[in-house]
Amino acid sequence: MSWHRFIGITLLLYGLINPIGVIPIYLNLVRKASALYAHRLILVAALAVGTLLIVFAALGEQILRFFNVGLDDFRIAGGLLALFIAFEMFQAHYGGFMQTLDEKHEAESDLHAIAVTPLAFPLLVGPAEMSVIITLSNDLHGVLDKGLLIGACSLATTLIALTLWMALRIQRLIGKTGINVATRFMALIVASLGVDFILTGIRNQLPGLTH
Repeated sequence: MSWHRFIGITLLLYGLINPIGVIPIYLNLVRKASALYAHRLILVAALAVGTLLIVFAALGEQILRFFNVGLDDFRIAGGLLALFIAFEMFQAHYGGFMQTLDEKHEAESDLHAIAVTPLAFPLLVGPAEMSVIITLSNDLHGVLDKGLLIGACSLATTLIALTLWMALRIQRLIGKTGINVATRFMALIVASLGVDFILTGIRNQLPGLTH
């Protein structure tokens, strides 16, 4: 993996996870908390996000092998999930549809508990993000490539934590409209990724179509 692809994967993960779109939800969850407690919440959430990404990056091949799922089948499914997430992002509702009523009640009663659920999972890292990481892990076979993928996951997690740490400043700077515009821009990236995954999977499954 070249350094250009390392940077590309990092930005891809950041855009797919879209922490800017989660800012309104995050600020609502910590509206009654102190600054110190909110920062601790970000730390726990970042550790959870990083752990999820790194585990799926390191064990992507083994996971597919365990469930006896073909890479191209999984690639198509992941592409469809990415498209679904992109459509939600276009409507500026990203993350909201993933939060159950129980999770909302939990968010109001125990701020520390929501660092993992629903903030880290599934608001930040959901099925689509896991599918993308597993697919990338299966596409990269070398030890160095896997190490760079894990490094990209770690860097993306750091950028996500910084975004949430500056959430209030970002919201004041660009406002709700700016957040919606940024979310829709990232939705284009996510949609493009989904289309690429689907087309690649179909070409590999049905090579006759390319002729």
